[in-house]
Amino acid sequence: LAGLVPKTADSYDKLAKVGQGTYSNVYKARDRDTGKIVALKKVRFDTSEPESVKFMAREIIILQQLDHPNIIKLEGLATSRMQYSLYLVFDFMQSDLTRIISCPDGSL
Repeated sequence: LAGLVPKTADSYDKLAKVGQGTYSNVYKARDRDTGKIVALKKVRFDTSEPESVKFMAREIIILQQLDHPNIIKLEGLATSRMQYSLYLVFDFMQSDLTRIISCPDGSL
């Protein structure tokens, strides 16, 4: 996890919940320092379970290494001490993969 120094979750203003999965919720948010709009992925995992922590660390390492124009890059991490939560910070994309795939001509 070299090079990723987490910010605090209150460094971001959550603007809207834009997605949800089994292990996460995704929010459109604004970085209070830069004003940049980002996607905050709040991941749920059990910090008391070593396997869960290893899985999360492995996911972060893989995301950190991905570098492709068609993959949204992991920009950073954020933590919340009050909720014992971890957030993955990504560039914000206006659409999602399901919507893009459902448009046969490629237009949104």
